[in-house]
Amino acid sequence: MPPVVTPPPPPPAAGPPVDEKSFTVLTERTLDADGDMIGLHAYDLIRDFGGPNPIEAPDLYPINHPDVQHIYEDTDATVGNHFVFIIHRDIDIDRDVVENDDRQRNEIKTYDKSEEAVKGFENETLIYRWKFRINADMKVSTRFSHFFQLKAVGGPDSQPILTITGNERGGEDGIEVRHSPLQDFSILGRTDWSMVTGEWLEAYCRATFSESGDLRLIVTRMRDDAVIFDIDESGLDLWRGEDPSHFVRPKWGIYRSILDWDNLRPDEENVRFANFSVSEVMPVN
Repeated sequence: MPPVVTPPPPPPAAGPPVDEKSFTVLTERTLDADGDMIGLHAYDLIRDFGGPNPIEAPDLYPINHPDVQHIYEDTDATVGNHFVFIIHRDIDIDRDVVENDDRQRNEIKTYDKSEEAVKGFENETLIYRWKFRINADMKVSTRFSHFFQLKAVGGPDSQPILTITGNERGGEDGIEVRHSPLQDFSILGRTDWSMVTGEWLEAYCRATFSESGDLRLIVTRMRDDAVIFDIDESGLDLWRGEDPSHFVRPKWGIYRSILDWDNLRPDEENVRFANFSVSEVMPVN
């Protein structure tokens, strides 16, 4: 009888991409929802993380949309407790800046009054983690709909250094990652809009803030580990500062142009966020 040949075991299933580099965590700060009508108010949780005034929500400005809370807490079976950010095309404006009638925002951020641990200073490496879910019916325009930004504070800081944004390009809706050393930007990755709407996504962003910095950005779909973005870049200009006090800060939420009005729905839109963390790390030699 011929010998029995045992077939080799199948290769292990490829999991989602990971950061291949190892780091020692120096500091870590987290922001988690604690449940609707349980524990602290959503805005108090955010202030504990970001400082006295880290929220740019329309209801915090009397001339904007003060009668509707724009960030609240909810829960679901996928991520548990989380925050819901809402936006209204025909009502909300950009904080209390009436002249900015081409845009609207509902965001949280760190800023100069935040503690040092959530600011990125020159040559520091920070890791940002969060989860987010864009509502299934949200539409984007030919302009921009930002959901995450890394913004400089100090130096030429008008344009974000890095954004995750939705837009229509070449007639197709998509979500993309943009890098901007100054005014112009390049697209580091782009995925079809249908891959992300109505789905919980998990994001990991490691950035070294220097004029020749490293960026590792991984975004996966939680339902099936589908890869939305897998970006590994070195030598990127990730620093705008001109003084030791200058820094880079994260922003999360909905910040969008309304110039392409007809491409946006009049309905209330929402983006859900969960499990924010900001860590300063040091490479393991």
